[in-house]
Amino acid sequence: MYFANSIVSAQDGKLYEFSAEKYLMGTQFRITAVHTSIDSMKKAIYYSLREVERIQGVMSMQMNSSEIYKINTNAGIEPVKVTYETYSIIKRAIEYSLKFEGVFDITIGPVSECWGFNSDKAITQIPEKFVIDSLLKYVGSEKIILNPADTSVYLPLKGMLLDLGGIAKGYAVDRAADIMKTNGITNFIVNGGGDMFVCGYKNIRTMQKWNVGIKHPREENTVVAVLEINDMAVGTSGDYERFLILDNVRYHHIFDTKTGWPSNTSESATSITTTTEEAVVLSKYFFIKGGSIFKQNYSLNGVIVDSSGNVVCTPEMHNIYNITLSK
Repeated sequence: MYFANSIVSAQDGKLYEFSAEKYLMGTQFRITAVHTSIDSMKKAIYYSLREVERIQGVMSMQMNSSEIYKINTNAGIEPVKVTYETYSIIKRAIEYSLKFEGVFDITIGPVSECWGFNSDKAITQIPEKFVIDSLLKYVGSEKIILNPADTSVYLPLKGMLLDLGGIAKGYAVDRAADIMKTNGITNFIVNGGGDMFVCGYKNIRTMQKWNVGIKHPREENTVVAVLEINDMAVGTSGDYERFLILDNVRYHHIFDTKTGWPSNTSESATSITTTTEEAVVLSKYFFIKGGSIFKQNYSLNGVIVDSSGNVVCTPEMHNIYNITLSK
């Protein structure tokens, strides 16, 4: 864990910016806060990162002590009683799948396991098409059987696997943000590998909002846009996070749930909404549907870098978030 602090303002008492980071849920979690007390920020950030670690232990598909692992290992055998927390996030995931045309689906597990992007091992070849096709029968959130009477979850087909992936990370960001607020810190950013909740102001005295950059999907250490934001969540999905290039073709971890193959519609997609959990889901929806989705639904806010590298964004990004596009 790394800590750093600096004075932001010295007017009417010192105002400090303080950060800590830790590798959790397969990515780097970083919390940055602004407050008059370093000790208060240390305490809040410590408990917030502890909460992320707890959620990782409950919802990881790799950890054999997790509830998701137990659901997966009992697929086709018997229902597994889980905590209300796990039951609820699975229920919400099913609702997201229905709402967003099945583009987001936590039963994608067999496909993601086959491709190997969830593993630390290097991928040297892509799966055979017939293998991917054979796994699609296990995909479909409508197959999940939930029992509200005992909060049990049952995967009726042996071979089904739940992969909460991004939604669990988004939920963890939201929970960390809640704990920051509970501990009296109201100006902060919780950033889980590019999915973040932004609260309050970078400088409360000047009402300066936080600046959030959207990473360029092809150029290292470069952004395609900068937003001014507060009290909102940002979710980003990109084909640059986990990928393999073979014969000049990029294969990555964002799958089209209908085909089981990586979507080639976009290079990255960013959404802005009220919770990080939904922002993560929306960013995958944007990524796979592409820029045309903004023309179909004007209530959505986001930025898409399409497969040709063109940046498409909604008018609200200019009107509300004062977006600055890089040249």
